Amino acid sequence: MGLMKSLIFGSEEGNIEELKRRYGLPPSQFITLSNGVNVHLRDEGDSGAPPIVLLHGHSEDLYTWDQLVKHLIGSFRVIRFDLRRHGLTGPAPDNEYNIESYVSDLSMVIKHLEIDSFILVGHSMGGRISIKYTIANQEKVNGLILLSASGAPRKENTPQPMALKLMRNPLGRFLLKRIWSRNLAKKSLVDMVFDESSITDQEIDRMWEFSKYPGSMDAMFREFADTWEDFKPTEIGKIVTNSLLIWGEEDTICPESMGRWYDSQLTNSTMVGLPNIGHNPQFECPDKCFDEISAWISTLY
Repeated sequence: MGLMKSLIFGSEEGNIEELKRRYGLPPSQFITLSNGVNVHLRDEGDSGAPPIVLLHGHSEDLYTWDQLVKHLIGSFRVIRFDLRRHGLTGPAPDNEYNIESYVSDLSMVIKHLEIDSFILVGHSMGGRISIKYTIANQEKVNGLILLSASGAPRKENTPQPMALKLMRNPLGRFLLKRIWSRNLAKKSLVDMVFDESSITDQEIDRMWEFSKYPGSMDAMFREFADTWEDFKPTEIGKIVTNSLLIWGEEDTICPESMGRWYDSQLTNSTMVGLPNIGHNPQFECPDKCFDEISAWISTLY
């Protein structure tokens, strides 16, 4: 009966208060933006230090940055938050999931925290959002750091995680909602890294539990029903902000060639390739990422 119910209606949704008790304790805080989005956020480190803002990728959350934050927190005011439909932020009241809505949320978070300028770090989808924000707000972004960012033209036909392939058409989304399980969550995470031993049960449990946040999966499907256009050279060429690109050489989600394309289009960029690393360098090799980031930032000040 349980299997039949799952096949008809999909997995049972989680309890928001239980999720908050597990993942939303201090130093977590919740801020309500003027558009009604209730953002789960962490603002850590020395409030007088240079701010650095971290944007996670698709189906991730602010905890994705944990290992890197441990290094950054000694020198920066570190701000990270769950994007709309992700983590404990959950679905947006306006039910909009285009890139402009994500950029608008970022702008409102920056305004709420009264930050004048900062280093912006984006991974995967968060990198694409970071680029879009920077194009319009270069006076605020002291430095742009992209980790395996999406949004560049894709040439290789590299294997994609099954969940991503299913989400690209209505039938696939219908099926995914009904077959989604902890094992599929694990496979999705494994597909993003080069060394699958880096994936812990804690990471799998968190992805599985957040995927059951009420309404989040439907919100994800709504987002994938829309097409986010790749950036054009004329758009990227507008960015004069100093930029650091960090890419796993074994990334099949956003292949290294996408990083090289960004590097060729950005006016002031430095690119670092990481051997034996997949799509999540901040997770797979946080020490190396910190070394590259701190050395690069030291050239900005």
